[in-house]
Amino acid sequence: MKIISVWNPKGGQAKSLISINLAAAACELGLKPLVVCEDPQGTSTKYHNAGNLPFEVIPGIPKDKPDADIVIIDHPASDWDLPPANTVIMPTKADRPDISTYQDALAVIKPSGKRVIPVVTDGNMQRQAQVRAVKGMRQAGAFELKSSGVYSRAGEEYRTIFDPEMNTAYKVNDRRAEFEAILSAVLNMQAQDDDSMRKVA
Repeated sequence: MKIISVWNPKGGQAKSLISINLAAAACELGLKPLVVCEDPQGTSTKYHNAGNLPFEVIPGIPKDKPDADIVIIDHPASDWDLPPANTVIMPTKADRPDISTYQDALAVIKPSGKRVIPVVTDGNMQRQAQVRAVKGMRQAGAFELKSSGVYSRAGEEYRTIFDPEMNTAYKVNDRRAEFEAILSAVLNMQAQDDDSMRKVA
């Protein structure tokens, strides 16, 4: 079972959006995901309660091992505690204050040795400062989730972008591919961890 934290202490960085759509991408591969919604706003929980998700969302980390292949923890804003998972997805928007908080959070997590998957979201390509920020993040190895109306359209009905109802949405396959790339990185890290464990054994 793979455990992932989606973490950034700053609010509004797309943690919930990433959590639910990454889980949906996992479903497409035949995996059984579970989302743990620790956000007091309960965004992931609201999606689940609408009844359109092909996976479970629960309000806290379970005491017993869940029946899941991948557990995705949707962390709340203002959470500066070190996330529990060894693999941490860290999203940030491209505005300067957002990047600054991201860098502060990265300094907190780096000494732990946890594996960080950076993601830059919602860059405005009409603003040169954000263009530079996105380019810098990508050069540093970050994945990019491009700004898209597909998320608003899906959110109106509390669906993920992988829902069949979204199949005709503009450039939805491009947006799905972005999540599939992030999931591939997560699963590759799991494979590396498993290989290391076999070598130690």
